[in-house]
Amino acid sequence: MSTTEKLSILKRKRTTLRTVITKLSTKLNDSNCTQADMEFNAERLQIKLIELTLADDEIHDFLNDQEYSEDIIECEKYSENGHLLLFNSKKKANTSAAILPCSRIGSSPTSDSIHYASPPNVTVKLPTVNINTFYGEIEEFHSFWERFENCIDKNESLSQIDKHVFLRGYLDAEAKRLVDGISITADTYTMTKEILKSKYGNKDKIIQAHLDYLENLTPIKDLSPSALNELYMDCNRRLQALDALGEKTQSYGRILAPKILRAFPHEICRNWIVNVKIWRKVT
Repeated sequence: MSTTEKLSILKRKRTTLRTVITKLSTKLNDSNCTQADMEFNAERLQIKLIELTLADDEIHDFLNDQEYSEDIIECEKYSENGHLLLFNSKKKANTSAAILPCSRIGSSPTSDSIHYASPPNVTVKLPTVNINTFYGEIEEFHSFWERFENCIDKNESLSQIDKHVFLRGYLDAEAKRLVDGISITADTYTMTKEILKSKYGNKDKIIQAHLDYLENLTPIKDLSPSALNELYMDCNRRLQALDALGEKTQSYGRILAPKILRAFPHEICRNWIVNVKIWRKVT
């Protein structure tokens, strides 16, 4: 999937999230909104704001400095309005809850009054490590899951529901559709992880996907420096991924090397071979 396609998907996702947040904001501003509806919509708004932050961060990775400067202003304004509404909704819920027990003098507090008097903490600090969105490409899963597991899944300061929200926020395309039918709750977090690992976490399939890509390379048509560098980096990344999976890529040298080299212009390959020979003599 090209960078342009990924950016287009992320922008469509952000537009959808902003639409949902706008609808939730309208519901929370409705004077006829009941206490139960207010709590439900506030909880959904909290989740969608986290997902929106994740989407914004992913989009910013693809923008240049000028585009980033323009986009971040709009993002901050949107986020600030959403969190202000969320804060006011929680404050209003607390006020209503404080009045509620007065009508029950002499009775013990109900579970409802306890819930209203102790709203959940809505401040969740997102880990600063960059985790790329997973679109369902099996060869990308090992790297994605390694980062997600170390940064979020094993983070004891995050609740199960927070981890589930973050996980779903990092999924898109096929991977997102795979678990779209599962509700985002603490109880379904483990189920969601197992479904993803069962579909994309097979080590042998991941290894084969990397090998298939390298073995089926075709001569590059765009000979610009940026395109050549992107191809080189992609090949190198896949070889590193194979090493990380325990595959000894050196043993594939006689098979893979010619197939990788044929993707590059002859002149570049010739210079590589000359430089390798010089390097070997020096070392």
